[in-house]
Amino acid sequence: MIGLPLDEKITSRRVPHFVVSIVILLTILFGTNLFNILRIELSSSSSSEALCPLFEPIAPVSYLKDNSTVLTILHDEDYKQGSIKKLSGAIQVDTQIFDNQPNVPDAPEVWAKFKNFHKYLEETFPIIYSNLEVTKVNTYGLVYLWKGSNEDLKPLLLTAHQDVVPVQKDTLDDWTYPPFEGHYDGKFIYGRGASDCKNVLIAILETVELLLNQNYHPQRSLLLAFGFDEEASGVVGASAIGKYLEETYGKDSLYAIIDEGPGLAIDDLTGTIVATPGTGEKGYVDIEVQLTTPGGHSSIPPDHTSIGILSELAYIIEKDPYSPILTTKNPTLSYYQCLASHDSKNKIPSFTKKSILRAGYDKFANSKVIQLVQKNRFTKYLVQTSQAIDIIGGGEKANALPEHVRLLVNHRVAIESNVDSVKQHFVERVIQVAKRHNLSVKAYGELVLDTKDNSGVFEVNVFSSPLETAPTTPLNDNVWKHLAGVTRHVFEDLVYPDLDYPIITSPSIMTGNTDTRHYWNLTRNIFRYSPFFDVSFLGSSNVHSVDEKLPFAGHLQLTAFFYEYIQAVDTESANN
Repeated sequence: MIGLPLDEKITSRRVPHFVVSIVILLTILFGTNLFNILRIELSSSSSSEALCPLFEPIAPVSYLKDNSTVLTILHDEDYKQGSIKKLSGAIQVDTQIFDNQPNVPDAPEVWAKFKNFHKYLEETFPIIYSNLEVTKVNTYGLVYLWKGSNEDLKPLLLTAHQDVVPVQKDTLDDWTYPPFEGHYDGKFIYGRGASDCKNVLIAILETVELLLNQNYHPQRSLLLAFGFDEEASGVVGASAIGKYLEETYGKDSLYAIIDEGPGLAIDDLTGTIVATPGTGEKGYVDIEVQLTTPGGHSSIPPDHTSIGILSELAYIIEKDPYSPILTTKNPTLSYYQCLASHDSKNKIPSFTKKSILRAGYDKFANSKVIQLVQKNRFTKYLVQTSQAIDIIGGGEKANALPEHVRLLVNHRVAIESNVDSVKQHFVERVIQVAKRHNLSVKAYGELVLDTKDNSGVFEVNVFSSPLETAPTTPLNDNVWKHLAGVTRHVFEDLVYPDLDYPIITSPSIMTGNTDTRHYWNLTRNIFRYSPFFDVSFLGSSNVHSVDEKLPFAGHLQLTAFFYEYIQAVDTESANN
C-alpha cells in the first residue's frame, strides 16, 4: 500500500501525545492543590487518643455515700427560688465601672458603691463571714480563706469579679426588664452582671455555704478572690489581689485557678455538647491616635478637615485586617483536634476531619482549618488579631473647624503575635495617611515623621496597660484530668443522664481577657471556665449588651459543678 509514509507520521506523533499527557497530569498534580488534596484524602482519619485523651468521669467520695445535696441544687424548687433571690439581689446592687478610673486612695468616692455590695454579701452569706478569714485588699478587693487541714496540698483558687460594664443610657428603653432589677421570667434571669459575672461569684459563695452547713472540713485550703475592676483590666482590684496572694503564698503556690470563661455548648461541627475551659488568652492593647490641626471658620474649610482625615484612617484600618494564623501554640488547634478525635456521631466530613488531624504539620491542611474557623463570627478571631474602632470624638461647633479629634482602637492580640508588632503596624497605617495630607506623626513619644510645617500632627499612644498573650495551661496531666473528669460526672451522671455519647473537655482560648492576667505567677493551671450549658457562650447571653441574661438552669449547673469539684480535688490523688 502507498499509505506507509502516512503510518510513519502517525507513529511519530503517538509519543509526543503521551508525553504531553504526562506533563499535563504532573502540572495539574503539582501545579495546583490536587496533590495536597489527594495527600489528605489518602491519609488516615482514625482518631488519636494522643491528641485528645478522653478521661473517665470523676465523682467525689461523698457522692457515692450521699448525693442528695447535689441533686437538691439541680432539681429542688425551694433551693432554686432561694438561689434566684440571691443572684437577683446581687444584680440589684449597681457596681458599674468605667475605663481608666483612679486608684481607690486617690478618689475613694468613685469606689464607694462597692460598700453596698459588700454589705449585701455579708447579709446574704453570714455563715461564710463567720467561718472564713476575709481580707479586703485595696479596700474593695475580697479574698476569703477556708483553711484546710493538710498544708502539703496547694490551695485551690476560685475567682470572679464584683464589677459590671456600664449600661448605656440611650439603650435603657431597649431592655425588656430594667437592667438592675434582676428579673426572673421563669427561664432567664435578666440584668447587668447576670452572666458577666455575678452569677459566678454568687455560685461560688452558695457552694461554700452549702459545704459549711454540712460541717465539711477541707484538707486542701480554698481561696476565693473577687476583684472589682475586671472590666477595666483589673489594674486597681485584681492587680492588688495578685500581689497580695503572691506575697502571702509565693510563686507557683496554688493547685489551680478557675475564673469566669466559656462553659459547655453544642459544637456546630459535631452537633455534640463540648466543654471548653479557656487554657490560653489573647493579648490586649488599646491604641489611641489624636490629630491636631489648625482651626478656623467652617465657611472656608480645607479640602479635608481633621474629622475627615481621621475617618480616612478608620477606613484604612478596617480595610486592612490582620492575617489569620493557627499553630500548635494556640489551644484552638487542640480544640478542633479533640472534635476530630472524638466525633462520636461522625458528623465531620472525612476530608475536614483529616485536615484537622494534619493541621499541626501540613500547611495546606492548616489553611483549610483556618477557613473553617473563620466562617463563624464567634470563632473567627480565635486565630486572628482583632481590631475594633470603639471610640471616636471631635468637634465642638457647627461653624468651627475641629482642631482636635481622637480615635481609639481596641486590639486582642493573636496567640502567635505580640503587642509590639501590633503597635508598629498601627503606626505604619497612620504614616500612610499622614504623608497623603502632609502631617507629622509622633508615635509612643518619638517623632517618626516630620513635615516641618504647621499642617498638623498625629499623636499615637497606648491608651491603657497592654498585655501580652497568656502562658498556656498544661494539658493531659492530673489537674486537667480531674477538671475533665468532674465535668463528665456532673453533666453525664446528673444534668444529662440520657446522653448517648461522652462529653469531651477540650482546651480553648478567650477572645477577651479576665482577672487571671494578674495571677500568672501563682500557678500554671489556670482555667477560664464557667461550666454550665448554654447554646453559645457569647451568642445567647447578650454579654455587655442590652438584655444581658442567664438561663437559670445554667446557674444551678455551675453551683453543682463547684460543689462536686471542690470535694473531688480535696485529696493528694488530684495532684500532678
